[in-house]
Amino acid sequence: MPRAGRLFAALALGWWFATATLTAAEATARTVRYAAEIERLATAPAPPPGGVLLIGSSIFRKWTTCAADLAPLPVTNRAFGGSQTPEQLFFFDRLVPSSRAGVVVWYCGSNDVNAKRTPADVLANTREWLDLTRAALPGVRVVLISVIRAPQKRADGKLAPVDEINRGLLALGETDDVDYLDVNPALEDAAGEPVADCYVADQLHLTPEGYRRLVVALRPVLEKLRPVPSA
Repeated sequence: MPRAGRLFAALALGWWFATATLTAAEATARTVRYAAEIERLATAPAPPPGGVLLIGSSIFRKWTTCAADLAPLPVTNRAFGGSQTPEQLFFFDRLVPSSRAGVVVWYCGSNDVNAKRTPADVLANTREWLDLTRAALPGVRVVLISVIRAPQKRADGKLAPVDEINRGLLALGETDDVDYLDVNPALEDAAGEPVADCYVADQLHLTPEGYRRLVVALRPVLEKLRPVPSA
């Protein structure tokens, strides 16, 4: 079997053991889907220790201006699009330990909701990911970002699981090494409705205005956890 085939087969087998809720066919397809992206992220030059790592799904992966938006904070983005919480667990060893981050920012769970994974499963996976992160990066601080109450979630009748996940993330943020940041107020108007200018045509992902508002909410938290040295 060619080397690439062996790699994909090994990844698929590992994925099957990591999340038995997927069929073997689904495991193979999803693992192969991300293999090249994970390889690119994992083999990029390691950032200096103590920086900020963004990890999660496409809200972060599509944030291509994050380094400039959050400068001078040293930011590395290792999110991969379409991912769900089991995939974050499966690829954890390839993405998180080598980041040597002092602060890790997590955004994941939206795709789990779309895939009808239960909030209990999402939160259990998030707790497992937290335990892995603590073990891999001693002394790390983690910021859990709320799942966004996007128009797509409202239209599909999926706000209830989103809100349940966010309540669970809030509870996880009550420990000394974890902060919870609810970004939804920054993306909503005074009546609690989504601001249309924040979303692209799919009504799920963010526009530059959406990311600008995300920066306004996130930067103070990061600067508290990792103060920027004065010039």
